[in-house]
Amino acid sequence: MTRRRTATALVASVVVVAGLVAATQFVGRPLAEPAVSVTPAPSPSPTDSESPEPLAPTASASPERIEVSAQEIVADPRSRLVDVQSAPGESGTRVALWRWCPEESCSETRLAVTLTREGSEKPTVADKTWTNALVRISAAGDAVVLDVERRLRVEVIRPDGSVAEADMAEDATPVAEGEVVGGVEYRRRTTIFWATDTTTMVAHPVPVPEDSHQLVQTEGGQLRVLRESGDYAWSDDGGASWNQSAGAVGRNLLPKLATSVDDTHVVVGGGDGATLFPFSEIRRLDRGDSWTVTEPVTDPMAYIGHAAVLPDGRFLVVVQAWGDDGRLDRPLKGTPPGIYVSDGEDWTTYTRVGSGAPFATPGRLEPMVSSISVSDDGVEITALGPEAKTAWTSDDLGVTWRERRVR
Repeated sequence: MTRRRTATALVASVVVVAGLVAATQFVGRPLAEPAVSVTPAPSPSPTDSESPEPLAPTASASPERIEVSAQEIVADPRSRLVDVQSAPGESGTRVALWRWCPEESCSETRLAVTLTREGSEKPTVADKTWTNALVRISAAGDAVVLDVERRLRVEVIRPDGSVAEADMAEDATPVAEGEVVGGVEYRRRTTIFWATDTTTMVAHPVPVPEDSHQLVQTEGGQLRVLRESGDYAWSDDGGASWNQSAGAVGRNLLPKLATSVDDTHVVVGGGDGATLFPFSEIRRLDRGDSWTVTEPVTDPMAYIGHAAVLPDGRFLVVVQAWGDDGRLDRPLKGTPPGIYVSDGEDWTTYTRVGSGAPFATPGRLEPMVSSISVSDDGVEITALGPEAKTAWTSDDLGVTWRERRVR
């Protein structure tokens, strides 16, 4: 059986998290502004019209903690989406992370997770809450929660919504087909990346080259890492063996891996440790084990999050901040953020995609992209909707959007 080549942005997560907020992803200047293609507004979600009044939590015996169930968190209209991950490929499964805080100061927060399978009437709510966690999903639609409150714990969400903690094995073993890659620990100068078998309920370290600090896995099973040395490596056998190439990272630049199919390897470089990620260069691995370097236009400077190589050879980047004050957290004054695509295979200049509803207004209603899947057949983008209460997917680079039920 031939496996469809698909890549998805499933980055292994850092264990120590100061606080959970919607990921801010920040890219290049448009060559020209196209006409905005506006699609008709979608019909209101049935869940929107049926939203109950805000939950009035009651204090528990301990005054420091408010008792609230996962079902109540998901139903409360004050809850906001932190993350939505769509399974790559055709399973149609989505896992969503909801954040709830009962007061404006958010001194008390709680997280809940929903799992939505294609064809199901409503999402399954995991029967547990968390205070600090991340979610990951496999191509088959299996979901895990990375509990990062103290030391990393990996928990599996079963189809009925029950949550079971996985055993954490000590020995590193190659990643088997169907396992969920996600979770990072730092132990005495050693970075440990985890993979979880949701059937056996065992999580195990992934064998990676020394000094690896980023790890992603494609739907086809390929593992990719970036090393502190500036080298890039990839494995087609779950980490049992690795191919390596030097020169993947420019001097004094921070790297991130671009999403692509398995035979395309691209690293984006930018910044020098700043909070935002400047879009400074793109490096693509050639057949001769050398890297072609492209420098996009940097006036004004663009700041990026997700980046992907499209099947037709164009380069896609998600812009949520610009150096000329074009950003989401204030009234738009400069270049509008959004989804930008290169002008053909020239990766130096970019054109903004005119997004349809609910993101038709440039500026504060730009999609907060949470994942991108790329295959030989096309691209699927998953994004959080306005006010972080809804989830949307697009298969035409953001021109039109379809609402996905996550509540």
